[in-house]
Amino acid sequence: MEAEELYQKLSAQIGAPPGSERIPRLWKMICNEKEASLLLAMPGTVEDLARKTGFSEEEVASMVRVLFRKGVTFEREKGGSVQYSMPRHLLQFHDASIVWPEAPADFLALWGEFMEAEYPNFARAVASMGLEPFTRVVPVEQTLEGGSRVLPADSAVKIVEQARRLAVTKCTCRLTSKKCSAPIEVCLQLNRAAEYTIKRGSGREITVEEAKEILRKSEEAGLVHVTDNRASNEHIICNCCSCCCVALPYIKEIGSRVLLAPSRFLPEVNAEKCTLCGVCVDACPVKALSFAQAAGRDSVRVKEDLCIGCGQCAYRCPEEAIDLKEVRNPEFVPGAAA
Repeated sequence: MEAEELYQKLSAQIGAPPGSERIPRLWKMICNEKEASLLLAMPGTVEDLARKTGFSEEEVASMVRVLFRKGVTFEREKGGSVQYSMPRHLLQFHDASIVWPEAPADFLALWGEFMEAEYPNFARAVASMGLEPFTRVVPVEQTLEGGSRVLPADSAVKIVEQARRLAVTKCTCRLTSKKCSAPIEVCLQLNRAAEYTIKRGSGREITVEEAKEILRKSEEAGLVHVTDNRASNEHIICNCCSCCCVALPYIKEIGSRVLLAPSRFLPEVNAEKCTLCGVCVDACPVKALSFAQAAGRDSVRVKEDLCIGCGQCAYRCPEEAIDLKEVRNPEFVPGAAA
């Protein structure tokens, strides 16, 4: 198979946009032709892959170690043996390869180009499919109304307190897009994802207290907590900005939350306390707050179908005029008990 065909096949395998100029080039930068052939032979054990490719078991074992470090091979135990596979989809390739510890600057720059030139149309196409979002917003906890039920899945603090193991990596979106100065080493890895991160060397192990400090620092920076869209969490709490993120900018652009599930909460503005200072309007990462006329007076209006319930408006309000109220039942979170 010709070299270019190998990289085109790898791109198609992860669902890259048809005709993508940059994804095949990214593959070419991260693996040679022999490694590309090995990836296309996956899944399988070292013995399986040696048989499929004709490479020696020693060669295969050496290559999977290198490809694991680069973030394009994943391992799992099955039936007493270790199975190796390549990324399942484009976003997994994105998230894993960008934190490759030895990633050259031109590799990260090419990812940045892809996100600017090709990803927007890809995101719109995914949004049009109507799929259930993979991720969900977790609100700033101190902004929740006193009477609201707060599930463990609604609390970033409880999620990290309940984690068996924690690690932190750099934010893949800000590493490549570089559109803001928000903190970068704030992507929390939980449980299995933490174990993977530590074994691979793409991040560092942290304590619960360190994780809580990262959450606090992220809230102060105006970042949005985003986690797996299910009650049990084995993977992440990302802390996302509204400019570099793979989801938030498109919520603003297309006026829909299809790429990201909101929290179970919505802001409620106390008109008596509100001074119309505009801090909350500026703080909203998806521009769901605006000034409006209500009952003959100026007020802050919440676009409920756009709001993601992150709590940044309430967190920033100098008058403490905003609380987050529970508006969705617990079963809104997949796997949560009522």
